[in-house]
Amino acid sequence: MKILKSGLILLTATLFVFACNQTKNINTNTNTTNNTVVVANSNLPIAPVEEFASARKIYSEICIKCHKEGGVGGTTEIDGKKIKAPNFASERMLKDTDADWIDAIENGIQDEGMPAFKGTLNEQEIKELVKMIRKDFQKK
Repeated sequence: MKILKSGLILLTATLFVFACNQTKNINTNTNTTNNTVVVANSNLPIAPVEEFASARKIYSEICIKCHKEGGVGGTTEIDGKKIKAPNFASERMLKDTDADWIDAIENGIQDEGMPAFKGTLNEQEIKELVKMIRKDFQKK
């Protein structure tokens, strides 16, 4: 009887180790209509895709230095140069078109100290950044 119990315990432990080492083949498909990720053959919960995740990352790495948290702008000194970044929610910024914003990001605004990001960011990243700023800071 002891041998039978020991054998069952050993078999159970072996199966447990074997099961833990198996990898699942998970297929993922992104549904762009409702921004959700569908995971097939998995017990994982379905989570929505963050619409502006990459744009927010760019903002936090590049733009926040001058435009600050929340897009409020202000005066900043970078490389010994004073830069006065506007508040994204100001009347002036609300009136600018998306094309104006894209041009400013791509080519900079020399008089205001805004550097050009055409070589740093691609066209899609710039467009997504403008959309994110409009949504998050201008509530459009």
